[in-house]
Amino acid sequence: MKTIRLIAEEHLTYVPHHVAEHLGLFERQGLAIEVNYDSGPGGSWLADVLAEGKADIARGGVWIPLMYRGRLEELRIFTQLCGFNTQVLIAREPYLNFQWSDLYEKKVLLPAGSTSQWMFLKGVLRENGIDLSRIQFIRDLDEATTTRLWRGGFTDFYLTYSPLADALLMEGFHLAADLSVVAGEVPWSVYYTTPRFLAGNRTELTSFVRALSEASEWIGAHTPEEIANLISPDFQTIPIPVLTAAVQRMRSHQTWSADMSVRREPFMRYQGMIAAYGLIDAPVAYNDIIDTISI
Repeated sequence: MKTIRLIAEEHLTYVPHHVAEHLGLFERQGLAIEVNYDSGPGGSWLADVLAEGKADIARGGVWIPLMYRGRLEELRIFTQLCGFNTQVLIAREPYLNFQWSDLYEKKVLLPAGSTSQWMFLKGVLRENGIDLSRIQFIRDLDEATTTRLWRGGFTDFYLTYSPLADALLMEGFHLAADLSVVAGEVPWSVYYTTPRFLAGNRTELTSFVRALSEASEWIGAHTPEEIANLISPDFQTIPIPVLTAAVQRMRSHQTWSADMSVRREPFMRYQGMIAAYGLIDAPVAYNDIIDTISI
């Protein structure tokens, strides 16, 4: 049994990993996955933990290995877990046909530390010709505070993830836009590692990706209720109806692809947004940082 140490952000968007764990798919591939969910500043601790040799692989956004490349660490992205940004823009009032221009002269609330979320939203708005100076964004407060403020009547829109988004919709707030639907494909969550670990453990990483692919196929063949019940021990603070609704949302939008590959066009598009934001000087060639594990 080969042990792989994973350092990871934790969001409900990573359902296939939880499914693979509960179905024993990693074990069937001869793997024991040790997961560390220790938090850090804005996701950047993931690459730091890899550099310190305290983990073998990391799960998070593509912007971290891109930003570190040529400056701090050379990292390689070897597979993709989420192919869409699953965030939801919640509105206080109903919109029958929401347009991005409906944000003009409004306040939009985002939690602090949401670097990739803000960077992507900003990029999408610019793609759609939106004048950001006409929208007031508030993104300096932690999520617990923003959620309480939202429920208390603060701001016109709130950008958040499931399951909080689904809970707020059940409370009577309104869906303005689901970014999985309106913002296009993007390599939102990936796994990456050091070139040395990738070179020395390609067989094991292939088994790892195969287990995730099998989990994604299982998700496609089962109901949201079955999926939610399977992974519920990992999300005990989330009521089953909310968990089910969140899984249904992400499953219906094909968030998880069974081939687990990082597609070139969405990757290059996202790099343009990352460069415009200033985290990288310019987009890099696909093969300079993507080393897809084929299964």
